[in-house]
Amino acid sequence: MKTKDKKSSPTIRFIFWSVIALMALWIILLGGNSFYNTWKLQRKVQLLQRQTSFLQAQNDSLAKENERLKTDPETAEKAAREKFGLTKENETVFRFVPAKEDETKK
Repeated sequence: MKTKDKKSSPTIRFIFWSVIALMALWIILLGGNSFYNTWKLQRKVQLLQRQTSFLQAQNDSLAKENERLKTDPETAEKAAREKFGLTKENETVFRFVPAKEDETKK
């Protein structure tokens, strides 16, 4: 009986390892669900979660301020005076504007 030589030709080995390398490259870098794309998406999700928590805290703060403005007349009056420059009747308001510097003195 003849026994076949179990060694494969170098061409077949090269093709086999080339296919394995291409499949690994596809899985790691190129595929739609590759490890690289998954990593990028996870980083993006973390960034968006941080932004969401920041905006949620800001929203809560503004909601509290809004509630204070609705319920507390003193807070509403203070806001109207500071933001819009409103005054009461017969009230005199003095505004001091800083003097402009003379450009010739420089």
